[in-house]
Amino acid sequence: MRRHIARASRCSATTLALLCSVRARPLSMLAVNQERLQRALDSVSIGEPPRIELTLGEATLPSNGLAVLDSSFNPPTRAHLHMIDAATKTFGMGRSLLLLAKQNADKPIVGASLVQRLEMMEAIAATAEPPGSMLCGVTAHPLFVDKATALQQLFGDREGGVRIVVLVGFDTWVRIVDPKYYAPGGLDAALRDIFRAVEVLVASRDPASASNLEPLRTEEQEALVLSLSDEVTGGRLHFLRNDPQVADLSSSAVRKAVAAGDGSSARAMLPDCLISFVEERGLYTS
Repeated sequence: MRRHIARASRCSATTLALLCSVRARPLSMLAVNQERLQRALDSVSIGEPPRIELTLGEATLPSNGLAVLDSSFNPPTRAHLHMIDAATKTFGMGRSLLLLAKQNADKPIVGASLVQRLEMMEAIAATAEPPGSMLCGVTAHPLFVDKATALQQLFGDREGGVRIVVLVGFDTWVRIVDPKYYAPGGLDAALRDIFRAVEVLVASRDPASASNLEPLRTEEQEALVLSLSDEVTGGRLHFLRNDPQVADLSSSAVRKAVAAGDGSSARAMLPDCLISFVEERGLYTS
C-alpha cells in the first residue's frame, strides 16, 4: 500500500495573506472568527452523546468517501498534510475531514489553545484542492470508539451510507487497542463497534518522534497492526507505510524547536501557511 506522495504543504499566497497572518486581518475580524470557533467548541460536551460540530464545510455525502485525520494539531505539520493526501489518494476519497477533540485521553491542553488549533486547521483546509473538499470539525469525546460513532451518525446514517476511513498514527493506534481505556473486558466489543462504524488506516511512525512508542521498525509496526483478526475488523483495518521524508516530523518536534529558538527547523516542519501564524502569535516559545 506504500505510495510516494508529493509533498502537499504549500499554502497559496492569497490564503497565506488572509488566513495565516495576524497583520492581514483587522482585530475585529480575528475576534469574530475566534468567537465563532469558541461557540463551536462550547456546542459539544462530554456529558452528551458523541457528536461532531463542523466549523468549516457541510456534512454533504461525498459519493466516493471521506478520509478523516484525527489529531491534536498542536500544531499541524507537513506530516499531517502528507498523511491526509496519502489516504485520499490511496482510497480515492473525494473529501477529507480534520478532526480535533476538546479533550485527549492522555494529553493535557498545552501549547496552542483549542481556538488557535482550529484556526490553523481551517487555514490548511482553505488551501485544499478542489476548493471545499476539506472539512474541519471538533468533538468533546477523546475515545476513538466515540469518535467513530459520531462520524457514522454525521456521515453514515443515511441510505447507502458513505465509506469513512479514519487515519491515525501508529502511536495513536497503540492507545486505541490498550485495554486500560475501556471497562474490564470491554476492548473487544469497543473494537467491533469501531469497525462497524468506520475503516481505520494506521500510518507508520518514527518511534523517536513519539514518546509512547517502543523502537519498532516499520515492518514490525505493520505486523502488529494487521495481527488483529478479520473477525474483529471485518477486513476494515489497513496500514500505510509513511514516507521516510516525513516520518520523523511531529508536532512535539516543532514545539521543541520553537522553544529552543531554532526557527529554521520549526519552519521546515510547518506548512508554509502556518509559519507566520505560529511566529506572530508567539506560540510554543515557552
